[in-house]
Amino acid sequence: MNTALHATIIGWGLCAPGLDDAAAFADWLRDPARALPVGRHANAMAARMTPTEHRRAPHAVRLALEAATQAVGARDASAIGAVFCSAFGDMANTDAILGTLAQAPDQVSPTRFTHSVHNAAAGHWSMAAASHAPMSALACGREGIGPALLAALLDMQASAAPQLVVLFDTAAAGALADVAPCSLDFAAALLLAPAVDERPGARLRAQVENGQASDNAPRDARLQPWYAGNPAARALPLLEICLGAAARRFTWPLGSGTLLTLHCEYRP
Repeated sequence: MNTALHATIIGWGLCAPGLDDAAAFADWLRDPARALPVGRHANAMAARMTPTEHRRAPHAVRLALEAATQAVGARDASAIGAVFCSAFGDMANTDAILGTLAQAPDQVSPTRFTHSVHNAAAGHWSMAAASHAPMSALACGREGIGPALLAALLDMQASAAPQLVVLFDTAAAGALADVAPCSLDFAAALLLAPAVDERPGARLRAQVENGQASDNAPRDARLQPWYAGNPAARALPLLEICLGAAARRFTWPLGSGTLLTLHCEYRP
């Protein structure tokens, strides 16, 4: 694909252990004396959900919706499409279902089964946002950020409307920890809009090319444990730029020798 895709990040969100939202992360990043918070689990409020849905939803769904809620902010989300991407899905829920199948297969919870599908977070978001816009759910292994961004950029180009990208994974649970290593909760969300004006934000220019992906690790070395410990934390270098870091070129694999090349620059 030779045509470049352009967008502006007009909102973003984050939920991680010890840093529950974008404001907390921004404060932490600006203070080089602070160590990265320790812990495996994040406190996901997901305020857009009704109290009933909040009680029913598993932690992975609340984690994704917390980041999405922050990115959208006070905007009307009913017409905003979304791409949700998770490498492993809700591992705690999947582990519980597998354990029940091994011991008492006739006692599998229908609610757990409902939430085990990979598009559970997208479904809950469509209800919380009262949205009829298209939603996608991707599973692309540890390098899902490239396909997720490409899907959202193409949807944005087709609809000429903002698109939400949500990357999330939870700390591994049970036997799955041996085959799907993920050491902590992490979710990040980016609200992309067509780059048609001079609004402030991180500007993106993306193309699909052939080649090998490069190292896209965060510039702040303190973030390396998160970056290595959760596939969704591949978004951290973009969040650094959203907070004013220097422009940067990223290359993320798409498969079959292709990659997403993305130039990102913050404009105040």
